[in-house]
Amino acid sequence: MAVVHPLGITPSVRYLIPLSFLILAPVLGAAQSNVQGGRVEILNADEWRYDQGNSGAQRLKGNVRFKHADALMQCDSAYLFEDERVDAYGHVTIDQGDSLHVDADRLKYNGKERLARLEGNVRMRDRSMELSTPSLEYNLRTRQAIYANGGRIVSQKEGNTLTSQAGSYFADTKRFIFSRNVRLDHPDHTIVSDTMHYITSSGVSEFFGPTTITQGRTVINTLRGEYNTRTEHARFTRRSSVLSQGRLLEGDSLHYDRKSGQGLAWGHVVVSDSSGEMRVMGDVGRYNEFDDHSMITGHAELKMRMGEDTLHLHGDTLFTQPEEAILGIPDARRIIARRHVRFFKNDLQGVCDTLVYSDADSLIRMFHLPVLWSGSDQITGQHIRIELRNGTANRLYVERDAFLLSKVDSVHFDQVTGTNMTGYFRENALYRLDVEGNARTVYFAREKKGDVEEIFGVNRADCSRIRVDMQEGRIAAVNFLERPDAVLYPLAKAPPDELLMKGAQYRGEERPVGRADIFR
Repeated sequence: MAVVHPLGITPSVRYLIPLSFLILAPVLGAAQSNVQGGRVEILNADEWRYDQGNSGAQRLKGNVRFKHADALMQCDSAYLFEDERVDAYGHVTIDQGDSLHVDADRLKYNGKERLARLEGNVRMRDRSMELSTPSLEYNLRTRQAIYANGGRIVSQKEGNTLTSQAGSYFADTKRFIFSRNVRLDHPDHTIVSDTMHYITSSGVSEFFGPTTITQGRTVINTLRGEYNTRTEHARFTRRSSVLSQGRLLEGDSLHYDRKSGQGLAWGHVVVSDSSGEMRVMGDVGRYNEFDDHSMITGHAELKMRMGEDTLHLHGDTLFTQPEEAILGIPDARRIIARRHVRFFKNDLQGVCDTLVYSDADSLIRMFHLPVLWSGSDQITGQHIRIELRNGTANRLYVERDAFLLSKVDSVHFDQVTGTNMTGYFRENALYRLDVEGNARTVYFAREKKGDVEEIFGVNRADCSRIRVDMQEGRIAAVNFLERPDAVLYPLAKAPPDELLMKGAQYRGEERPVGRADIFR
């Protein structure tokens, strides 16, 4: 049996159908009984049918409106069940409070739990965003919405469009939680993430998983942290990196401000270029993408490929800067190491207070008490330059007070000194030195007796120009290019003051013996 009762009629008409009212009264009373969150109230319907054979459902059609607590629901037609369930169809809308609006093609609503299941062209809107999804579950009590079949959020205020496979929205806190294939697009940046929280009221994105942020030529990768899409300031607490203009800054924790171009990293910091030939590492790093300057401190180390070998260099602070502003050469870099500089390469080691390396001219410059070791040779001067060619040492320049000290045994040293000195490398080893200006030598003459090499004399000479031939890291011969003032002493009769020239200082205890020793 079905009874038709058009709602919204005048009182005089309603009194003409008391039978239908009596039949429907028990059902209406059940529909409006107290449940969690209040009563489900029928506000309007153009046509109302009661079908006792359909679980006691009421069939409502035409301009149907319900109210439950603070929510208003509308649709074209609906079934209202005695257990406070509502199945609604056609132009379904839910309005909660004065800000949240949802519309869909279909709705299944559980009034006792205040749970809404919406399907078909679902759209949820508040003052800050609009969510579109094929299906949505919405808890009207907690104001939490969940989707699992893909969703798209548009924020007109922020200019963001965000898509993900699954997500939750907490209307009270304006917080979204997205997972699986998360992507946020903005005219100025793009964010791709595994799991992301987004707060629409503040524009802050929080990341929990592999995330990539692209803004112009800058690419940020992180595992965890947050990014403010309004201020463009990022704070990351897991391994992260910023790639800009071919320079990569990495760290266990990282802050980045796009407006100032400043990046600051802590923990296992690495600054490298796109070629991978040069890496600067340390505990704390700072990089400015606008002027392309970086600074590394705390166990700072430069690793630079030199042929088949690698140079490891340490200084209290390492700086990198572009050469273009200095020499007008694009893409060239300058590395500056300050305080307690030490470097190690299998066939070359050095110590100084300040070191500068330039891409533009492939020169390593050493200042302030520099000392260089190659094989058994120690070279000092006021200023030392090492010229590289194809990544390997090619030529050496020692300026002012140049001094070569080569250990013969525990107490004797071959010595060559002059104003300036030029050295030549072959297969990463010194094979020749040219000394100019007040050149002086102390050279111990040796001979083999059986398998033992013995010193038999000391050659002491002064000459304006000297050429020294090296072999296996030792002095093999001394050639005087001008007429020398020379004397050969038998070792036993050599004057003690002729065995060690003024300025001779053996600094072997400072010599790095391995990569780890550069931090000594």
